[in-house]
Amino acid sequence: MSRVGGAATFDDSIAALLRGEPVRWSAFAMATGEFLQACCAHGVTGLVHERVCSLSGCCDWPPQIGHALAAEMRAQMANELVCRTELMSVLGALAADGVRSILLKGAGLAYSVYDNPTSRPRVDTDLLVRRADLERARHVMMTRGYTAPLHSGGELLFCQFPLRRIDERGFEHAFDIHWKISTQPVFADVLICDEIAALATDVPALGPNARTAAPLHALLLACIHPVMHHRNVEWLLWLYDVHLIASRLSERDFDSFADLAVAKRVSAICAHQLRRARNRFGTDLPDGVMIKFGASGAREPSAAYLRPRREWRHELISSMRALPRWRDRVRLFREVTLPRPGYVLKAYGFAPSSFAAALLPVLYLHRLSRGGWKALSGQK
Repeated sequence: MSRVGGAATFDDSIAALLRGEPVRWSAFAMATGEFLQACCAHGVTGLVHERVCSLSGCCDWPPQIGHALAAEMRAQMANELVCRTELMSVLGALAADGVRSILLKGAGLAYSVYDNPTSRPRVDTDLLVRRADLERARHVMMTRGYTAPLHSGGELLFCQFPLRRIDERGFEHAFDIHWKISTQPVFADVLICDEIAALATDVPALGPNARTAAPLHALLLACIHPVMHHRNVEWLLWLYDVHLIASRLSERDFDSFADLAVAKRVSAICAHQLRRARNRFGTDLPDGVMIKFGASGAREPSAAYLRPRREWRHELISSMRALPRWRDRVRLFREVTLPRPGYVLKAYGFAPSSFAAALLPVLYLHRLSRGGWKALSGQK
């Protein structure tokens, strides 16, 4: 990310702005377009717009910055209205067929902890359903015109499936249907569907069928998500999620959260993310909670995900170790190396036929050699 203000980075200056500090525009030393692009890359355009508006012309912020941010937010607001209408319709259709879904991550947070849902952008909507309701959920979505992009599948490799639809206005709607919270076995059962559903809270802004994870579960998911799926990347929006949820907890709630994190064996990760949020946004964390985190975190298998320079092979090894039965380990390895024939044919551009089926051994061999090379060379 671009260097600004001498030793400060864009991340540092934006974090200071979001903390409420009177950061001057000159501190960024960036062109307007570069600044807007950086805000978009971190997902904080809406939050920055709110703060710049509150500065009311002080701190040398030029009017064109405010105008550019406002224009971007108007576009995002229009998109949000369309996506919100579709989301409410999908939730209603699922409920009508007996599927009680739970909003996870971005969409749930946008309408429960953010003042303006448009300030919490997301690429898709994550819905958690019970494993027994999975096929009904798939059927409901398919009848609404949703289709699945090319996806290798696998019960252990992927505990979710994506669905996409382009409506009559040309807007793309994207959902990920989960039956577990993670594709990584180390984290997949940290919170199970029935456990989240038991404490799920209503989201009135999204209608009578909308529920999302309770604050303690939402904070746990916000802490472990960047680690389990994104190699522990520090993205400002995800840290701001952690900050907003944590800022709503009482000291007693924090104590319960620490107990939950320790019991679920993810306390080292939660402590790490909370410290990041405190460093960036000044999140108020009770000292006793951080002491409780430090007592057991190093012994947790999930703590390995905090180590720098983790690669695909490290995550595969961790996933194998997390599965208690050798039968499941063999199955996971097979799902990784030998996905279903239909997927392999489509991935190589072949329609199902006897000729294409005869090519499968060659296609599998090519896939294995290419994937093996990427893994060994660190490209995967």
